[in-house]
Amino acid sequence: MNIRNLNQQELEQLQMLLNKMNPQSTEKVYLDPVNKMIDEIMDEFDFNRIETVMEFMDWRWAGDNGLEYVTVDMLKKEARRLLRGAADARLGAYKNTHWEQGIIHGCGGFQAMAFCDEDKTKIIGLDLKFVLTEWDTRIED
Repeated sequence: MNIRNLNQQELEQLQMLLNKMNPQSTEKVYLDPVNKMIDEIMDEFDFNRIETVMEFMDWRWAGDNGLEYVTVDMLKKEARRLLRGAADARLGAYKNTHWEQGIIHGCGGFQAMAFCDEDKTKIIGLDLKFVLTEWDTRIED
């Protein structure tokens, strides 16, 4: 079996099965290094702080039932989706972009950025931010 031919869902299922086969190990087995980077971000990012700020600002997201107050679970789900999307886009739709250029996926205050190696064959870095405000200007020559 060649794991490079598996899609993302099949890789995740295989990873889950491998982890179940080795119950003594507390370390998760990763077939895709991007999943390891995403899990590290998910473990270290302060989603509770974002929820607090969003509550204070009465910031809501559009949902199935209209505007909804945001929960930590919603934040985590969206962050994971954006991180995976940025990684996939960097090696997919934006593969022809210069290798040093990070590709951003953003929504609801989040900015997920993915960076690839010089050969554009693997993701070497992921970045997740929650942005409340930003300003940018420049003078063109």
